[in-house]
Amino acid sequence: MEERPTPPAQRRPRLWRIVAVVLVIGLAAGLLASRPWQDPHPDCVAIVRPGESIQAAIDAARAGDVICLDRGEWTESLVITKSLTLVGRGSGRTAIAQDQFHLPAVDITGVNDQSITVQLKRLSVSGDLGHTGITIGGTAAVELSECRVSGMLYGIQVSDSAHLTLSNSSIFDCRQRAMVLLDSARVEVDDSRVSENRGLGIWASDSVEITLRDSQVSRNGGHGLFLRDDTRVTVIDGSISNNGIAGLSLSGQSQAQLLRSEVARNSAHGIRVEDLATVELARSQVIANWQGIVLTASARATVNDGEISRNRFDGIRVEDSAHATATDSLLAFNRRGINLRGAATAQVEGCRVENSEDYGVFSGSTGEVTGQGNRFLDNAIDLGGNVPGALRLPLVEPVEDVIDWPDERFASLQEAVDALLPGGSLRLEPGNYDAGLTITTGVAFEALQGDVNIIGSRETLPVLSLVDGADLRLEGVTVSGGSTGLSLAAGARAELVGCTITGNTQGLHLSYSSSVEMTDCSIVGNARSGLFVGGASSATVTGCLVMDHVDYGIVAANSAYLTVVDSYVTGSRLDGGIVLWDSSQAVLEGNEISGNRGYGVAVYSHRCFTGVFLPFGGHISGKDNVFDNNWRGDFCPPELEFLATSAGGELDQRPQPSP
Repeated sequence: MEERPTPPAQRRPRLWRIVAVVLVIGLAAGLLASRPWQDPHPDCVAIVRPGESIQAAIDAARAGDVICLDRGEWTESLVITKSLTLVGRGSGRTAIAQDQFHLPAVDITGVNDQSITVQLKRLSVSGDLGHTGITIGGTAAVELSECRVSGMLYGIQVSDSAHLTLSNSSIFDCRQRAMVLLDSARVEVDDSRVSENRGLGIWASDSVEITLRDSQVSRNGGHGLFLRDDTRVTVIDGSISNNGIAGLSLSGQSQAQLLRSEVARNSAHGIRVEDLATVELARSQVIANWQGIVLTASARATVNDGEISRNRFDGIRVEDSAHATATDSLLAFNRRGINLRGAATAQVEGCRVENSEDYGVFSGSTGEVTGQGNRFLDNAIDLGGNVPGALRLPLVEPVEDVIDWPDERFASLQEAVDALLPGGSLRLEPGNYDAGLTITTGVAFEALQGDVNIIGSRETLPVLSLVDGADLRLEGVTVSGGSTGLSLAAGARAELVGCTITGNTQGLHLSYSSSVEMTDCSIVGNARSGLFVGGASSATVTGCLVMDHVDYGIVAANSAYLTVVDSYVTGSRLDGGIVLWDSSQAVLEGNEISGNRGYGVAVYSHRCFTGVFLPFGGHISGKDNVFDNNWRGDFCPPELEFLATSAGGELDQRPQPSP
């Protein structure tokens, strides 16, 4: 007999029964795996459920007991003075909030020098009105894992010689400080977040020691970490980012070490180091902060194999008598790669300094900057101020005695300058050439014929920056379009013959022990001033025209030495033609000084200028100068009238040695 197939209507119920069995088996397997009816911890001595007292369970427990908390919320202020473990069902399921504002939600203290070990796991401590979430003191050793602390004035406070290990946890939404660490406490933070607190992230004082691994300190309203006194922090594979002030602030004699870590996008400084504090960075990044690293007082910083980049102002700023060392690191896309002030010092070795908006390295410091083997690329100006030319590697190997510019072999004028051997010559065809050049060795620029204009790449920077080692001869060239036509610093030297310095904010600026000799040149129409000679520098101006400046024609300041011979100084509109400050010295012979709206020649003292209280303590000599039509007077004080006589004379106001 032939078997008939089962109709579809009869097969469908059998299929649904199979599916139902599979679902039941799967559900049973899930229940077996999760075992929700069992205790959350296999070693639970007691289980506390909502409505029951956690403190009562703690008081009844023996040392080493495990107390398990069910799902729920408790409003208690717990005191733990014995070794035990509190385990919740998860930080989003088991919550504790204190019942009195002035008491912490959890107070863990080893009393009478008794060492205790306490573990808190899988729970949260929170409260909108609470003062402190968890306090740890005495000699307690506490482990917090898979916990959340939030909503308090202070999140966690650790003091005395207590030890905290925080792992896989977060502290957030605290109103003043997420963590307060005092005395000789030791804290280890692993795979955790201290973030989005309304105030400061981690505050530490005294001799606290902190280690952060694989953790984030981010988006806090104040500093990320604030260290003072003798505290020490080590950050490994961490991130300190997006904090409202500094990412890391150190003062006193505190110390920080960062390894493979990032300090980024903090609103003020990435890292600020004051007093005698020190910071060491290895294979770490300081990026996109307002300032990268700022050192003041006698602070110290070491950056090795790191990256300091995209900070709005300075990559590394070194002030006062602080010191920075940067080796084998990248400094890129900062306004200034390294900026020194005061008496600060720095050592820069084997670094790449790139794409700085202003200077790659600039020093306005009296301290020494050392180093070599650094590559500079695409900076507005590579070097400026009191720095050695040896700091910078040339863009190309210097092998040329003479280069006729333009020359297609070289991508830029700076590259052509670098290609010259010491004493080499760059011969310029008529034309306009964009500059922003760093001069580090002995070279000559010569205009072959016609008009040769070297024009600054930016109005806020010098056209030519001469640093220690520079010895430039400039002949027949016009320099214009910069904050300064020529800036000479350190021991730089320059000789200018038949040149025109015009259309800059300041014509020439000399500082430190630099020197310039100018013959048959025109310093004309610079927006503020013609020639400033400061520091211990010296300038000799012979047969030159100094004309049409808003502030002054020529100033000598500090202990500078100025010689002006057979020159014409006119059209200065504020202070005068030639003004001498401080303890500077000047020799003025055979000049015509006329048509200045200020004085013809004056010393910067209360006798000549209102609001000036420091006396002039320098020396002026000269003869055979012609004065005419200077609006405030030909000279001030009147004792300088000898300058207009053939016999000449001197005004010596230098301090006399005691007998």
